[in-house]
Amino acid sequence: MTIDLEALYIDLHQHPELSFQETRTAGIAAQHLRDLGLEVEEGVGVTGVVGVLRNGEGPVVWVRADMDALPVEEQTGLSYASTAKGIDPAGTTVPVMHACGHDMHVTAMIGAVEKLVSERSGWSGTLVVLIQPAEEYGAGARAMLDDGILDRYPKPDVVLGQHVTPLPAGVIGVRSGTQMAASDGLTVTLHGRGGHGSPPPPPP
Repeated sequence: MTIDLEALYIDLHQHPELSFQETRTAGIAAQHLRDLGLEVEEGVGVTGVVGVLRNGEGPVVWVRADMDALPVEEQTGLSYASTAKGIDPAGTTVPVMHACGHDMHVTAMIGAVEKLVSERSGWSGTLVVLIQPAEEYGAGARAMLDDGILDRYPKPDVVLGQHVTPLPAGVIGVRSGTQMAASDGLTVTLHGRGGHGSPPPPPP
């Protein structure tokens, strides 16, 4: 079986889902992993997916991709641009798009697993695939850990992550440790009486 990765990417791009709401994306990823012969569990860390491929003696390698999208309106003009809406944690309806490439991350992961399955005679060990929710909220990895992934699945000898970045075609950047920036968000509520001040007060 050969997976049409371009069609998968376009479908995921057109149907983005916010953090901890990635039920459609998770279901698609899980089905592809099952079709490739992995043992699959859904609902790990709320909406996460874990797939295990045992291929004899050898190291245990965890590979991880994230799948959530952002509350951003797509204005790319692409024929497959997202027109999706979602409900954010404040209960507000917001536009949703894959502005950070997580649609590509899931697609690349499925493609990599397909390749590893097709060439399993050339390697041995155990592959554990993590499709992580809620990376954008910084809560998905913690949710999967709190759900016991370190106890429920073969313990890793190495964990590999991935992220798209604007490098030339055919170039892969690799390093250990921290890479790329991080951000956080916060909500501020001010209580008091409203007022208006235009210019600063005159000097004494």
